Amino acid sequence: MCLSEMKENQKGLIQKINGDSRFVSRVVSMGLPPSSPFLVLQNDGRSPVLLYSHDTMIAINRKECMQIEVEMA
Repeated sequence: MCLSEMKENQKGLIQKINGDSRFVSRVVSMGLPPSSPFLVLQNDGRSPVLLYSHDTMIAINRKECMQIEVEMA
């Protein structure tokens, strides 16, 4: 499933980041490498998805969320 499909208060793990090397590098540098656990704080279907991972809140726009494959934890 892609990150944009997850609901608020669901926990998950990053499985795969699709895209060019620049995009993958940026997501990993934000603290979301594969196997990273996270909690969805906000996903209202309009604004960016807010995640909490490694004591940090991260906002990812909807288009980019569709490139990040996750599994529910």
